Amino acid sequence: MRSPRVMPRPWMLCLVSLLVISGVGSVSAEYKIATIDINRVINETAESKTLKAEIDGKVLAAKKKVEAKKQALKTLEEKLKANRVSEDSKEAESYREQAKELSRLVKDSDEEIRKEILKSNKILTEKALKLVNDYATKNDLSLVLEKSEQPRGPVLFGNPGADVTDEVLKTIK
Repeated sequence: MRSPRVMPRPWMLCLVSLLVISGVGSVSAEYKIATIDINRVINETAESKTLKAEIDGKVLAAKKKVEAKKQALKTLEEKLKANRVSEDSKEAESYREQAKELSRLVKDSDEEIRKEILKSNKILTEKALKLVNDYATKNDLSLVLEKSEQPRGPVLFGNPGADVTDEVLKTIK
């Protein structure tokens, strides 16, 4: 019978990392460690600003299209009420069908924009990680840790001098 695999607790990983980094144990090499705010690298590039502007344009166009359809539907509804059109009439059925189309348009627009955002995020994240990799390789860094403004990131404390975010951003052309 196989024994269950035990996952190390986070504090154990931190302790082992500290022991290795400080030279305790069998590894005594010198390490160069840096932190980076990957969200800044992703969001402050010219490409991310261009992609965001493109998505904002698509959102605005979708909103205009939806608003135009809503207004047309509202006008039709008011006309039907003013003419006291029967619920069973072809006009009422047409109104209900247009309302369904509006609902589908909203759903499809939201889905299309969500896909665009995910696609953009994937592209930008891959490029940001390549920038970090290139920077770390060029500057002989052993380890680069994520240090975002969020308090629950993997770095609980970091000397500001170890943060290479600004240097990586300078390498972007």
